[in-house]
Amino acid sequence: GIVMSMYALLRNAAKPSMRDLEVAFQGNLCRCTGYRPILEGYKTFTKEFACGMGDKCCKVKGKECGGGATNTDDKLFKRSEFQPFDPSQEPIFPPELQLTAAYDEESLVFRSDRVTWYRPTRLEELLQLKADHPQAKLIVGNTEVGVEVKFKHFLYPVLINPVKVPELLEVCETEDSIYFGAAVSLMDIDAYLRKRIEELPETQTRLFQCTVDMLHYFAGKQIRNVACLGGNIMTGSPISDMNPVLTAAGVRLEVASRAGGRRSVHMGTGFFTGYRRNIIEAHETLLGIHFQKTTPDQHVVAFKQARRRDDDIAIVNSAVNVNFKPGTNVVKSIAIAFGGMAPTTVLAPNTSKLMVGQPWNHALVERVAESLCQELPLDASAPGGMIAYRRALVVSLFFKSYLAISRKLCDAGIMPPDAVPQKDLSGADKFHTPTMRSSQLFERVASNQPNHDPIGKPKVHASALKQATGEAIYTDDIPRMDGELYLAFVLSTKAHAKITKLDASEALALEGVEAFFSAQDLTEHQNEVGPVFHDEYVFANGEVHCYGQIIGAIAAANQTLAQRAARLVRVEYSELQPVIVTIEQAIEHKSYFPDYPRFLTKGDVEKAFAEADHVYESSCRMGGQ
Repeated sequence: GIVMSMYALLRNAAKPSMRDLEVAFQGNLCRCTGYRPILEGYKTFTKEFACGMGDKCCKVKGKECGGGATNTDDKLFKRSEFQPFDPSQEPIFPPELQLTAAYDEESLVFRSDRVTWYRPTRLEELLQLKADHPQAKLIVGNTEVGVEVKFKHFLYPVLINPVKVPELLEVCETEDSIYFGAAVSLMDIDAYLRKRIEELPETQTRLFQCTVDMLHYFAGKQIRNVACLGGNIMTGSPISDMNPVLTAAGVRLEVASRAGGRRSVHMGTGFFTGYRRNIIEAHETLLGIHFQKTTPDQHVVAFKQARRRDDDIAIVNSAVNVNFKPGTNVVKSIAIAFGGMAPTTVLAPNTSKLMVGQPWNHALVERVAESLCQELPLDASAPGGMIAYRRALVVSLFFKSYLAISRKLCDAGIMPPDAVPQKDLSGADKFHTPTMRSSQLFERVASNQPNHDPIGKPKVHASALKQATGEAIYTDDIPRMDGELYLAFVLSTKAHAKITKLDASEALALEGVEAFFSAQDLTEHQNEVGPVFHDEYVFANGEVHCYGQIIGAIAAANQTLAQRAARLVRVEYSELQPVIVTIEQAIEHKSYFPDYPRFLTKGDVEKAFAEADHVYESSCRMGGQ
């Protein structure tokens, strides 16, 4: 995956920057290396390729690598030993493998026993499909529905892929806005907005800048390459990164249906009607989104707080869209949107109302903080937990917005330079990932050291070349053998219970399911397992002792079928008492670990002491004798 991400980057930018390199790997996970060695190797392709220490490089200071030591080096290879990178010679997808382009341009339908997949090419066809199947899911990047189907086991009988409908891929610009079709990818939106930010006056692009800043932290680049903004809006996740921005901005959406034609709706108050629901009807299709250009007296900022900076969902995010009376710091109108504080993206209308007509200053911040705490209380049982922290983030993120907008007003001369204390100004900054600087030093070995002597030499990992070239064989790479079956486990959904019924009849009725195994298919001895003491079971035998304990197993023709059949096995339980989850409860019910304490002895300790010439007694209670 890492090799392919780098290949894709070089195919799109012959000489990428270090920033391009780091963005390209946002969505790659590597638990082994910490990324530094990977970036260290790939930085040789970048514009900035040099010693990673920059102006702190030992050679800049007239020293050898390693601060003057002559027995170290910072290079693992000689560039002259490798063929230079030539973008024109890079291998591409073999054109001869594409038999015809016809299938890429025509409507397609794929059917299975449970799901039908449509790919229309005309808007009229798409709208008719939605009229016939109002509950159908529209799929573009499959970044949400794919997760629901694979991990949550949702079943959507009708799926529609609209990526060939021209109206959903349209990008056009008017005097007051930019329109993006609902299926335009997030990376295409990002690229177009960045281009216009460079070309248009700053006062017109504040919403665009806010959008690209937020998109940088929206999942990873691989996701942004395929995901679309329309899907993000219609999914309606309460912790969506973009929905607070769009809600605060009140963007205009174009919607169409077979029966009702086209209409416009605005994101904002009343758009989201419940958890993952909005005012767009089931038979309607979202066609596109208008990003309006801002005015000189309008400011839009947004912030996100997550557990890590890249490729993570938000804990709380916010967006502020404020209009001031021309040439002043008096609030004319304002919209404040938050994610992570309710089942939907929410506005704070009461807080916005009290801000109208008020000067933008520290006194207003105090009133807003109190109002937000009252308007967004967040119930103690709210999903996600961290109630106090999330409530504090609401105030903190608004304060960051206040600082960011105040700095703009100060720079424009609308507020005095000292309106915000100097010590607070840095609170408006977003996190900026510093350019990676590192250098790895290796010991220089004698030129006559034998090849078979590894001491002091940097050695390539034994499996590195096979992994980097894709030649390494993993379990899923092994070809399926004739007659091979897949095993899927039936797991306990109770932590402490007696199994009263185990019924696999519904699972066994599926075509391709060959067998179901449980403790009943093994002798008592065969069912016992353990490294030393055989005190555990292959399959739970009458009782389960933990959540996820293996109760049985389905053997079927393939993985999907086996896992589906395993979920159809019916298990009924009778809860066992007492339930012991604390030490105090264990003492109360005399639930002790058996045969404790245990002693490991060798020989006669007392006899050894009696026959010893000298015995030393220590007063240390911890150490004993």
